[in-house]
Amino acid sequence: MELTVGNFARYVKTTLRTLRHYEQIGLLVPKMKNRLNQKVYSRDELKKFYNIQLLKSLNMPLHEIKQRLENPKYSFKDMLEVQEAVLLDKKEKINMSLEMINRIKNLVIETGHLKTDDLMLLMNSIRLEEDQRVILNQYFSSNTVDTIMPKGKSQQKELDRLNMRLLSFVQSAIQNGLSPESDQVQRELKELLKKLPLPIDELSNTNNNFDEQLEIFQALLPVDMVEFVKEAMQALYKKHKEE
Repeated sequence: MELTVGNFARYVKTTLRTLRHYEQIGLLVPKMKNRLNQKVYSRDELKKFYNIQLLKSLNMPLHEIKQRLENPKYSFKDMLEVQEAVLLDKKEKINMSLEMINRIKNLVIETGHLKTDDLMLLMNSIRLEEDQRVILNQYFSSNTVDTIMPKGKSQQKELDRLNMRLLSFVQSAIQNGLSPESDQVQRELKELLKKLPLPIDELSNTNNNFDEQLEIFQALLPVDMVEFVKEAMQALYKKHKEE
């Protein structure tokens, strides 16, 4: 078997650009030439090409493939275990991304429309849930954290609805010039906390360090919304203590 680069590319269903790149980095270099002094690919190159594609399918970068194939002592078995761990990690991340997309699609179906900024805000909120859970575990009971950040799909769906409801309400309240201390805002906050439900006592007893740790997530929100919610919650805590 002796194939020129063009014929070899068609034979293995790849591109000339790919083969040129492989040759340039020393990964797959044809050793023979035909009578026209053209480089040709033999069975050896064919076997090596398929081995390269195999390792690529296992998520191995080209520079590492080159090192592996040039090292006669490398253990394919050990490599499989390493690549399995890499692929399982990637699979978990892909599954998380798909779940996030599914949750957002359900919200879009229910609301009919989401502005781009709101869409990205809600998606970031979902994407960073585990980071937020770590912080919440430092200040609240495990039952409270599981209530705030549920892992069951039906509960997550309800939480997503509540987050969307809170976002829409705060935006509307600001646009309509409502005060954070107004009865309408306070009623809505109470209603949302009942639906979670969240113990107001636990929420009101958090310290400044808790607020500082959440600042990285609050940065996703417009400043006026962050300030509005803070003032509304402070008013709610004060009223709760007075009652």
